[in-house]
Amino acid sequence: MTSRADRTRAILLDAALAAFARRGVRATTLEHVAASAAFTRGAVYWHFPDKTALVKAVFEDMVWPFDIGGELAVYRQSDQPLLLLREVLWLKMLDCLRDVRQRRRMEVVLRYRGTPELPEELGDRLEILSLRALDHLTSVLNIAYERGELRRGLTPIDVAHCLVAACMGVVAEHMEDPQARLERSFHLAPLLVLQGASALEPEEA
Repeated sequence: MTSRADRTRAILLDAALAAFARRGVRATTLEHVAASAAFTRGAVYWHFPDKTALVKAVFEDMVWPFDIGGELAVYRQSDQPLLLLREVLWLKMLDCLRDVRQRRRMEVVLRYRGTPELPEELGDRLEILSLRALDHLTSVLNIAYERGELRRGLTPIDVAHCLVAACMGVVAEHMEDPQARLERSFHLAPLLVLQGASALEPEEA
């Protein structure tokens, strides 16, 4: 059973995330969070000793939407690793955007990444998450590369960068218009990149 303290903490985290998306991370104060959550400032400080701790807690379990994980066995066993990768990417993107907290985290990241608005520690963590996701994509694409399934002249890292760029564009579009039905775009973004990169016929890619 969730305790009252746990419920309060969850409400404060949601309020902080909404405030970050609305005001920016640096402009948001603990007082803003308290007012938004309808709690006293003391309640915020009881759970989070300072703003650094609050920011860390908000993004602590963030999942990068394009991180397919580091398990390669299923791709090595597949006759169509590019097709499998396409489907996994699509599902990862949908999972992220259907989760309200993950979607709001990505909204903040897309809006402020690479700017002084994000604390340095958070920026460093986001960089680690994105590089890890890129590495996982590259590892899977390397399986296809070793089988001669990528077009001549393309490297796994080239294709991984294109995948991230295309998928990030669709996610950013969703952030601009959350009500838009973009499921088809989620599917088409990895599909078009991987078909363009594949040395196989379209139905095999």
